[in-house]
Amino acid sequence: MRIRPKDFIVIDDKLFFAVVNQFQEDNHALTFLRYIKDNTSIRKLTTKEADEIITKYYPEFQFSSTYTDIKLHGVPISMVKKIYYPEETVNRLLNKKKIDNKKRDAIGAIKYLQSIGCKTDKIGITGSVMLDAHNEDSDIDIVIYSREVFLEIRKHIRFSLSTGQLSALNQVMWRDAYERRDCALSFRDFYFHEIRKYNKFIFGKSKVDISAIPSKSERYKESGPYKKIGQEKILSVVTDDGYAYDFPVRYSIDHDTIKEIVCYTATYTGQAKKGERIEAKGFVEKDSKGVCRLLVGTSREAKNEYIRVVNQS
Repeated sequence: MRIRPKDFIVIDDKLFFAVVNQFQEDNHALTFLRYIKDNTSIRKLTTKEADEIITKYYPEFQFSSTYTDIKLHGVPISMVKKIYYPEETVNRLLNKKKIDNKKRDAIGAIKYLQSIGCKTDKIGITGSVMLDAHNEDSDIDIVIYSREVFLEIRKHIRFSLSTGQLSALNQVMWRDAYERRDCALSFRDFYFHEIRKYNKFIFGKSKVDISAIPSKSERYKESGPYKKIGQEKILSVVTDDGYAYDFPVRYSIDHDTIKEIVCYTATYTGQAKKGERIEAKGFVEKDSKGVCRLLVGTSREAKNEYIRVVNQS
């Protein structure tokens, strides 16, 4: 069954689980509950709310992953009847006649990507717009199904922002993005890192956020399962940032005991560049070969976990 990160699995037309890992374990999709439908609408959940709902009302979806050594929400493959695929959302939008303002902005963002050479089959839209759970304040979350294509798009976005073809986020929008992330960084640190990523812009009245899912041929081959051995804060230098926008994010580092830093939360996507000195705090994990890595982002908010460039200029 084709299940990838950024896809959503729907159970009983009520529970909307975001897929968080391409690996399927014990015939379960590794997911996390992100939205729930009540009597009137579909609403987004915080990590805490989602865990409380699963624990209290749907304990059958509690799942302790041996592969990732973390508690997730596991959906049995046998229960999967409906999957939302982001690329299908793009096709629906482009063929829809009646649209609201948010979807109009989403179509505009898609057409911008097409105008700079991105093929439609490489584009997906996930999150609230895909689920028809959006409101006027919702972001437009775009997925690009290729690392190579995504990195080219970043170059175009940077150029388009510099020429005024695209609009950059204003300070109010950056502050809102920071508060939504609820991360361990100060706003100053958050802003310093974000403005140099060139994966966000404004289209119409909407904030557009673009992320990447590597194609099958681009995927990094992991060596799990992983076992957590404790929390640690480290200083190191990035030696390879070639996977900095992947899902998960991956930075090779120059460190005596830790080979790399891996992160599943979008806050630290593209956070550091090759040659930069960074400070990172997370959980040390050991793989099946005894090699250690640092995992940053054991939840979406990544409380008390972070990556930041030191000696910022």
